[in-house]
Amino acid sequence: MDCFSLGGMVGNLKLKYSEIFYSIQGEGRWVGVPSVFIRLFGCNFECRGFGQGRDKSKWIPKDEMPHVTDPNRLNYKSYHDLPVPEIGCDTSASWSHLYKHIATSEESSVIAKKATELTAYKAWGNTHLILTGGEPLLWQKQIPDLLSQPEFNTLSNLTIETNATQKLKPEFKAFLTNMCLHKGLHITWSCSPKLWISGEDWKDAIKPEVVQDYATIPNSDLYLKFVVQDNEDIKEVKTAHGVFGNFPVYLMPVGGTEEGLELTEKQVAEVALKYGYRYSPRLHVHLFGNAWGT
Repeated sequence: MDCFSLGGMVGNLKLKYSEIFYSIQGEGRWVGVPSVFIRLFGCNFECRGFGQGRDKSKWIPKDEMPHVTDPNRLNYKSYHDLPVPEIGCDTSASWSHLYKHIATSEESSVIAKKATELTAYKAWGNTHLILTGGEPLLWQKQIPDLLSQPEFNTLSNLTIETNATQKLKPEFKAFLTNMCLHKGLHITWSCSPKLWISGEDWKDAIKPEVVQDYATIPNSDLYLKFVVQDNEDIKEVKTAHGVFGNFPVYLMPVGGTEEGLELTEKQVAEVALKYGYRYSPRLHVHLFGNAWGT
């Protein structure tokens, strides 16, 4: 039985993405695991506060952010040509309409083949698939069609990296439940709710009922990953953790570049030790400089 149509034919819907690449997972529970990333286009947040400090009066306005004012913006032919911003969202080009011209829109069958070809042996084996963004759960209508492609028949581990604000639609929830119960798929929900430091409002970013619903999918695990810079953020982390419930918590240092991480990662690790939280590195930044495609 086909998991997407529950008995019908697999479709061939289109998805828009900024990049597909093979790398190691650099964050969260599965650090170091070989993974294929599909970075879907679009997000409901901008997170312009990252890297801008605590004095909000000194923040760069939205229309002056680096991804907006980049003089070469119209000349880029590929995401691999893009610099990684030192402030704001480090993948801003994966959701900003200003970069739609270099995003790719393709049928799910094409994407599935491309993703599988990137694996070490052209087969999934121990390789994980990671849907990231942007915000991948904006694509709930199309993801079932993608995962139902024959190339993913042997896929056993899927991670969904989400800002944890998008409710699961009934059809999507039923699809995931079916995949996990009958196909043996294991899902990791890597939930990264945005704190004050991101620039997003608490009422928009902290959705405990949404996260708790994710955790009802059988054969899935969920953890919370908070981007912080120092001890001042811990009060907000504690409050958020209390609201979300008893899920594992990772603290990850803010910083889109290796230089930026040097300013925050040691103190974040010390905060994690002090309060008994887990620490998440940004290993890909140290290995590859947080370049696109890593």
